[in-house]
Amino acid sequence: MEIRRLSYFMRIAEHGSLTKASNVLRIAQPALSRQMRLLEEELGVALFNRTARGMRLTEEGVALLASVAGPLRELELALQNIKSFPFTTEANIAIGLPPGLADILATKLALRIDREFPAIKLCIVDGLTGSLIDWVSRGVVDFALLEGGAQHDQLHEQKLADLPLLLAGPMDSHLPPGRAVAFADAAKLNLILPSHHLGLRAVINDAAMWAQAKPNIRMEADSARLMRDLLKNGMGYTILPACYIGDETANGRLRTWPLDDPALSMDIVLASRRNSQIAGPRARAIEALISLVVLEVLAG
Repeated sequence: MEIRRLSYFMRIAEHGSLTKASNVLRIAQPALSRQMRLLEEELGVALFNRTARGMRLTEEGVALLASVAGPLRELELALQNIKSFPFTTEANIAIGLPPGLADILATKLALRIDREFPAIKLCIVDGLTGSLIDWVSRGVVDFALLEGGAQHDQLHEQKLADLPLLLAGPMDSHLPPGRAVAFADAAKLNLILPSHHLGLRAVINDAAMWAQAKPNIRMEADSARLMRDLLKNGMGYTILPACYIGDETANGRLRTWPLDDPALSMDIVLASRRNSQIAGPRARAIEALISLVVLEVLAG
């Protein structure tokens, strides 16, 4: 779900009118109306009652507004604070990302930092979770996005998101479309899983212990992009966050199924060294921008 649509929803709710909201947002009224229809279709509920006097929130719309108004305003405030921060001195900043997040975040993160803080000389590297924890603890990188918490004494950690994990496979799969798959049944499939035992693989290992199921691992691969390609070529199935394979499912190249018994999820954590040389306002500004980009991409 795009944060932009939620922001549009909030503006319409505040003004009670598509016309007034479109003037404030400087968006054509038909385009704004379409965005609300898409949001309602995605949620499966009506958010507004359209009347001659304007747009009135339904019961579901009132509940949604109460849930998103605070977080959206915090994001807007964070972005305003970042843009007003006097970040004029040159700095070298290194950010580490796991391969799956690097695929979907690295380009957008680099472009945003370059636009907001042009004096920064940015280095983005990808690595496995264990390597990222080691690098940030030793100061090789200044920040790292981790799949799961590090629980490291030298690191400051901030949880940014909790991503549900899905079973993903080829379009010609024998599994019923859309029906949840028990983890024990998913474990019997030909699986392509990460090789390292931290991050995403740790979540899968914990689920296997809980379900007393031994995963049938056909192949190990640490690149989400490689796993997607192998799935499209009929090599088997994998377990990943939906955002790691969103384009493939949206374009009808891969299929996904919810997992249950147990349902799986993975934390995305922003880690930095406690005694980093860039501590203080500079670090907070970069952390805020990284957090904002992550939330925008994962929510989109």
